[in-house]
Amino acid sequence: METSSARKHNQELLGLFLDSTIGLYLDVNAEAVFGLGRIQVLAPGAALTDRGSQPLHVVLDGRLAGDRDWYGPGNHFEPRGQALKAMDLPARVWTLDMGDASWSDLGNRDLRRAMAHALIAADAAEAAASPPAILPEPDTLCDVDHPDIRRRAARLRRASPASTAEAILRFVHQMPYRFGTWQERASDTLARGVGMCTTKTNLQVALMRAAGLEAGFVEIPMSTSVLGKLMPTGWLALQRPTVKHYFAAVKLNGVWHGADSSYDYASYRIFLEMFPWMAHREEPVLTEGHPYIPALEIQHADLFDITVVESIADEMGKKSRFLPRHFEALNTRVDRARGAHLNWGEIARRQARDARDGDSGEVRA
Repeated sequence: METSSARKHNQELLGLFLDSTIGLYLDVNAEAVFGLGRIQVLAPGAALTDRGSQPLHVVLDGRLAGDRDWYGPGNHFEPRGQALKAMDLPARVWTLDMGDASWSDLGNRDLRRAMAHALIAADAAEAAASPPAILPEPDTLCDVDHPDIRRRAARLRRASPASTAEAILRFVHQMPYRFGTWQERASDTLARGVGMCTTKTNLQVALMRAAGLEAGFVEIPMSTSVLGKLMPTGWLALQRPTVKHYFAAVKLNGVWHGADSSYDYASYRIFLEMFPWMAHREEPVLTEGHPYIPALEIQHADLFDITVVESIADEMGKKSRFLPRHFEALNTRVDRARGAHLNWGEIARRQARDARDGDSGEVRA
């Protein structure tokens, strides 16, 4: 194992730290805090050392695993009473000893406050993203008959099947894209207001069916490189060369039309940093004879050469090996792009103000 001051390292490691959940919530203070930590470089199988009396660790790249937990890029944690070792790849870990006298120095008071807010905000975001303890049965996921699905479908119904399908596409498309649990009902996704390709597609199909349209699911292989700047670099390096991508399809005048609702505007603009020539598809337009499938269009594929299936319950019913903290560490770039982290940051600041007011006995209107 090698260890050295974070100040000595290049912009690559700072970039990995900025992609972490803590880096996201530290916001403008992230670079200053990063410089106060140390970098541990672990070969595969090497153990992480908890240096100091109160260490906080952030995985920059690689993965660590112990008897109970594993942590991926962007995850932060304090000692949990288990030995953690680098897995199949080398790992680099940023460590800050929050019990060290230099961190307690008066000159770092604002950074300590920023760190406290960041930890509270990260915990609140993770709690909000946590799935229920008991997951729904796979065959209940596309719950077309749920009252909220029926009501929303009625509001989105238009004069023709094509215009109804486009209205539903636009509604689901504008929902923020976030990596997360995929074993949730369409009505749960509607209530949560965010989703990834599987859950947004499931909601879209449920809404189209509730509106009286013939709709189904499409699965295609997609190069992981297409995720590009949407996914933090540390996580991108751990992915397989191809991933499964899902989108909805609707039958218009007897022909299946793909309608991909995965990206919202913020994530699509990140996507455009790699594929600027796809700017004409930023707006989700679906008309008869013109599907909306950016994931196929960038491959110059035939947009009508798709296989539509009735259900993807088998895929959505698979229990995730990821925990909410892993997904939160995957969402930093899209959250930063749309400013979502500012909401959780405000919660943290409000909690801190309430705590101070309680300590002082002050009552605020």
